[in-house]
Amino acid sequence: MAPRGTRQDGTPVTAMTGLGTFAETMTVDEAALVKVETDLPDEQLALIGCGVTTGVGAALNTARIEPGSSVAVIGCGGVGQAVIQGARIAGAARIFAVDPVELKRKTAEQLGATDLVDPAQGDPVEQVQALTGGRGADYAFEVIGLPETILQAWNTARRGGTVVVVGAPRMDATVTFPAFPLFYDEKRLLGCIYGSAQVKRDFHRFIALTETGRLDLGSMVSRRVSLDEVNDAFRAMQAGEVIRSVIV
Repeated sequence: MAPRGTRQDGTPVTAMTGLGTFAETMTVDEAALVKVETDLPDEQLALIGCGVTTGVGAALNTARIEPGSSVAVIGCGGVGQAVIQGARIAGAARIFAVDPVELKRKTAEQLGATDLVDPAQGDPVEQVQALTGGRGADYAFEVIGLPETILQAWNTARRGGTVVVVGAPRMDATVTFPAFPLFYDEKRLLGCIYGSAQVKRDFHRFIALTETGRLDLGSMVSRRVSLDEVNDAFRAMQAGEVIRSVIV
C-alpha cells in the first residue's frame, strides 16, 4: 500500500504490513479491516488481530493437530500461549509448555498445558523425551525465532512428527540439520506466517470460540498501559514480566 502520511520534512511515513501502531488514531486501508459484531472488549479483540491468530492458527491451520496428540510448545509468551490454547481446542491429550520464566509456565498451565518444562532444570528435549517414554512429541512448535530453539523443536518431535516454526527469526539467521535424520526420521518441517490464517474466516471463528468460553483471551492480558507507557511495556515484555500488555 502506498504511504499516505508525511513527516514535517516531507518524507513519507510507512507502516509495517499497511497498518499503524502506537497512535491515538489511524487511517487504515479497507483491505486491512475485518468487520465483526461482538460484545468482546477491545483489548481482547486487539489480541485476535495478531498474536492469537498467529498462535491458534498455527495449531489449527498449519499443524492441524489431531485429537489425542502430544504437543510441545517452546516459548510461552503471548503467541506461545495462543498455540497452547489452539492445541487444547484441537483436543491434544498432552501439552508440554517449555519456558524458563515461571510466570509463563504458570499461565500455560492455566490455559491448558498439562506438563511444565523448565529448561533451567535440564535439557528440555530430554525432559520431553522422558515424559513421553522416549518417544517425543507428535507436534513441536518453536515460538521464539532462534536457530537453536528451532533445532530444539526438531529434536523434540518424534519420528514422523511435525515441527512448526512460528517464531520470526532474523533475516540472516540459518539452521543446520543433520542430513541423514532429516531423511530417515521423516519429520515434517513447516513454516507458519500469521497462523496460515484467512482472516475473514478466522477472526469470526476465534471470536465465537471466545464468546463460548473455549478460547480465554482475558487471562492473556497481564497489563493495561497508556500510550506514553509503551517503552516500559516493551521493557516488561523483554524481561518476561507479562504475557501481553495492551495499550488502552
